[in-house]
Parts: sequence; C-alpha cells; structure tokens
Amino acid sequence: MYINHITTLISPTLTPVNELSERYQWGERNDKIFSRFHNFKSASLFGDADLSALLQSLLKKLIQECKPELLKNLDFIVWAHSLHAVAPFDLNPITQRKLGHFFDNRNIEFFSVTQGSCASGMLAMKFIQKKIDSGKWRSGLLITGEKCFHKTVQYVDQNGYFGEGLSASIIGMNPAHAALCIKALEIKQLASFGTRMRATTRESENNYDREFLPTMHQAIQQSLNQAACKASELNYLLPYHISPVTFDRLADRVGFSREIIFKENLYTLGHCFCSDAFINLNGLISQEKNNPQGKLILSLASGVAGTFATMITKSETGVTE
Repeated sequence: MYINHITTLISPTLTPVNELSERYQWGERNDKIFSRFHNFKSASLFGDADLSALLQSLLKKLIQECKPELLKNLDFIVWAHSLHAVAPFDLNPITQRKLGHFFDNRNIEFFSVTQGSCASGMLAMKFIQKKIDSGKWRSGLLITGEKCFHKTVQYVDQNGYFGEGLSASIIGMNPAHAALCIKALEIKQLASFGTRMRATTRESENNYDREFLPTMHQAIQQSLNQAACKASELNYLLPYHISPVTFDRLADRVGFSREIIFKENLYTLGHCFCSDAFINLNGLISQEKNNPQGKLILSLASGVAGTFATMITKSETGVTE
C-alpha cells in the first residue's frame, strides 16, 4: 500500500503562544511549561472559519496540487477524527452525495473513523490496508482535521495545546511517482482507558503515564520487526505535537538517535489531532534540503483512550498508475 500524494491546509498566520495564553487562561504554571520547558511558539488556528468550510478549502487545494489521474475512480473517502459525532450517521448519506458530486463519482464510499482518538488517522490506514489487501478497494482518500471549538480540545495541562491543521492523502494499492510505501503499520490498545474521554481519576492517569513509554516502545518494536529493520537504521522520526521531551526519551529507550527527530512543526502548529503524522510527512518530503529517497520514516500517534499507533514508510520512485 502506498501514500501517493498529501495535501495539507495550515493557517497562513500562526497564533503566538502568548495570545493563546490570554485566550484560554491556562494559568502561570502552563505558561512556564509551554514556553520555557517545551519551547512552544505558536499554533495553527483558523479563527471563525467553520470545519465544513475548511474541508472544502482542503479539497479544492487537493485538486489544484494533485495529478488528475490520481483522483479518478476513487473507491473511498475516509475522514479520521478524534471527536465523536462530528459527522453524525444520519448525515453520512448527505455528505456522501456532496463528495460524490465534488469528485464527479457517485460510487465513492464515505465513512469516518473516530475510535482511536488522535491515533484514528493511522487506525483508518490499518482499515484501508485490509480492504486493499482483500481486493475490495484500489485507491481512495484519507482526510484528517478538526476545530479547537471547546475547552476540552484546546490544551492539556503541562503537555501542550491543540491546533487546526488538515490533510488529504491519496492512498492506493499501486505506487505513483515518488510514492511513500507503507512498510509497517502497528496499532496497540491499552485496556481500561476507554473512559478517559468522559471521566478519569488520578490513579488512572498515573497508571497511563507509567504504561505510556513501555507500550509505545512495544508498538515501535513491532513495526521495526514488521519492516525488517533496526532502530539504528531509521532515518527520520515524525513526532506528534505534544510534550517534545517524550520523543527524546523514546529515542533513548528504543535505540535511535535524537538527531533524527523531525522538529519542523513540533513547536509551531500545536497538536493537530489526527493530522500531525500526515502534515509532517508532507513537510519532510517537500523540503528541498531533505532527500527522503530510500529513507525509512517512523511516524507516531497516540489517542487519549489508550490507542498507540506506529507507521514506517519508505520513499521510493514508483510507476504512475
């Protein structure tokens, strides 16, 4: 399975961290942790622009940037998002008709994936992989992106804050030119943390903190085994945009260099829910100073309810479909 194209939508004007502090009133302790310890600078926010308008802008940008042949005969459109009920089931037929009209294809299958919280993007990739491997799908579109519309999705004490960044990725069974080949995709679920979206206790939070590094380490190791490579052979680690020190600790624990951690967006965009991995992949392959050809790229994601996701990709030149 291949990622054949990625389009992203980031706010052209980033919101400085001091403005976020005034807006969210997260307190002096978080001010010090976010600014001094984590070194966060800003976030991507679109202000009053609603989610449907942002999704329309994303798709229009996709059509402008993507080769037309990659958009023909899409079998599916999957929207991966963290928040439940953003796209209610009773609206899915309406959304499907709109998307079918947008892509001039009435047969596109549309659905959303939310069960992995912020790891739902990679959870959706796992589902897509199974459908492609079974021969039921050939190619389609994975969309990610959400709004920071409520205090519960604006910041997390001591760990970081959220951002609004969207992505649209063309996924296919055959490679286009310079495609990203999926070498490994691993999902691990910690039991007993499924209620964290609704309620939690101090004991539960402490247990989660203790289990986090060992569980992510296991997920990474399983991906390395699946891709038949060693941690020392990784060329890039793409983090999600929360608690940067976590990825230094993972590097030391797993056995790869801290130098391979891709930090281009880590301090400036905020945690863009399910989008971080795809925004960072696009950023990595778009930078002229990078030559990702043949390089192994490890992307990470985790969800608040105990979902841990790892994906290893390798950039390679394919043949146009």
